[in-house]
Amino acid sequence: MSELRTGYARDVTVAIRPAHPDDAPELGEVHVSAWQWAYRGLMPDDLLDSLRPAARARAWKAWLTGVDADEGFAAWVAEVDGQIVGFASSSDAREADLADGAVELLTLYLLEPHVRTGLGSRLLAAAETAWRDEGRTRAVLWVLADNDRSRRFYENHGWVTEGVSKLQRFEPSTSAEAVRYEKDLTGSVGDDRTPPA
Repeated sequence: MSELRTGYARDVTVAIRPAHPDDAPELGEVHVSAWQWAYRGLMPDDLLDSLRPAARARAWKAWLTGVDADEGFAAWVAEVDGQIVGFASSSDAREADLADGAVELLTLYLLEPHVRTGLGSRLLAAAETAWRDEGRTRAVLWVLADNDRSRRFYENHGWVTEGVSKLQRFEPSTSAEAVRYEKDLTGSVGDDRTPPA
């Protein structure tokens, strides 16, 4: 577990740690809340308003126990005073055009009050460190083409777009264009000077 105090009052304890199955209920709550603020205006309101924490919690339980997880699944949580306020997850890359051993960042979300505190940067750094420790040399992620905030965040952290896009489906009636970013993991890990997120 790594502790940090960036962007918070001195008496606030912030930690990044691996997620475990008991986190599933909190992760369900955070996942839904994060989607509802981050994707408002990018996805239909009725889709966002229909999300239910209990359903997300069941999915997280399945992923974290390995019942329904992609190969190489891993997840990390960001805690503020013991409460989960964000998370990141990854798995083996799933696209056929990627070499074996590539890793995909599946998610990285924060509750809105914790954006631009440095937590997003620390979650991303924790994931990248874990990937390097596993011997991974290339990482990819998908982000909505119209999500300028997220695109700037990843670009500020050394991710570059590949010119690859796809139509990403969220519900039978909802889809949006997503673009792929990649990062060469053979370089150095970002430090505290990385722009906060």
